[in-house]
Amino acid sequence: MARTRISEPHKRTYAHKRTFYRDSAVAAYYDDERFVGPFKRRRNRLKWQRICDALATLDDIRSVLDLPCGTGRFTGSLATRGLRVVGSDISLEMMRRALEAVDGSDDVGGFVQADAEWLPFSDDSIDCVVSIRFMFHVPPPTRVSILREMGRVAPWVVVDYRHRYSYRYAKWRALRALRLTRRSLERVSRAGMEQEFRDAGLSVRRVLPVTRVFSDKWIVVAGRGDVA
Repeated sequence: MARTRISEPHKRTYAHKRTFYRDSAVAAYYDDERFVGPFKRRRNRLKWQRICDALATLDDIRSVLDLPCGTGRFTGSLATRGLRVVGSDISLEMMRRALEAVDGSDDVGGFVQADAEWLPFSDDSIDCVVSIRFMFHVPPPTRVSILREMGRVAPWVVVDYRHRYSYRYAKWRALRALRLTRRSLERVSRAGMEQEFRDAGLSVRRVLPVTRVFSDKWIVVAGRGDVA
């Protein structure tokens, strides 16, 4: 299928995406192509509600790392919850857009360019890492490395995962069986997701579906063994 959106990566590899999202044209069109329109706004609102539900289950969370923050989709909203927020992304162009989006917010402490595999933050320097719309770009072994790095800088993580218990995944499996598509669609099982967190030294505490019907996304709350 031909690529029709400027903000849609040319290739599915993680290496390509790490470079692709640093393009100024991609950053310029990203919000309009991903979050504009009634359906997309509703989907974004539901995702935000589940993030709030996840954060509400955690006590004494005062600081949050929004990673990757992208164009600031949730950075400013996190700050409105009374949290001290730092945005981080591999893309300077995306963070420039995020800075414009949160201009004037005293609770956004700034933006830091960083690779999620090697975060420039001290151990336990943040209370919680929030990572949305990222892990499905990342191959499983690298996901574990990133989760481990998140768990180094914060005792809690709130991460979204795309799972296989959905209409979309069932449809894809049927099309593959009929040889009507050759497209890959990597989705995790519940057991596979929990194993990734265990391999990273984290334990899954809660799993919140974004919606109970049709959605293939979970908001996962996980913590290190040394936090209650």
